[in-house]
Amino acid sequence: MKCQICEQEATVTYTKIVGGKSQKIHLCGLCADDKGVTNVENFSIADILMDKVKSAGAAGAAGAAGADEVRQDTCSDCGFTLDDLRKIGRLGCSSCYEVFGTEVQSMIGKMHKGTTHKGKVPKGMLHAIQQKEQLQELERDFKAAIKDEEFELAGELKLKLLALKELLEQEEV
Repeated sequence: MKCQICEQEATVTYTKIVGGKSQKIHLCGLCADDKGVTNVENFSIADILMDKVKSAGAAGAAGAAGADEVRQDTCSDCGFTLDDLRKIGRLGCSSCYEVFGTEVQSMIGKMHKGTTHKGKVPKGMLHAIQQKEQLQELERDFKAAIKDEEFELAGELKLKLLALKELLEQEEV
């Protein structure tokens, strides 16, 4: 298992059960110490994932100064605050996505490998999708060859395009 922050080998798994639901986070020893996992009273999974955890030594005056620097956006529809998002790890309503968009993107980016969903394609459709992508690529190459005045290449690409279009039409029938 890899650390969810630095992707080194995770040695600490922290499990918190709230209302019958468990939340787990895997950390390496350094990140666990750095994020205060050993100090259970000040620990929040949402804070770690958003990289907003205050270190245990930053209490008192430094903590008060840090609180002033934190944006205190509030959703106009439901009254949900940035602090609520950090504590709960969820949003109050659909308008919250607009208000807390950057924080949510940051949180998702740290929870998953990326923020773009590519999805899965059913096996039966994979071939058709690949053929359509190949058709689009051939059309781009054909247009580029004509623009660059490479007419021999354009002629070859046109023949390939016609053959692929014919094949696609036959498969649709």
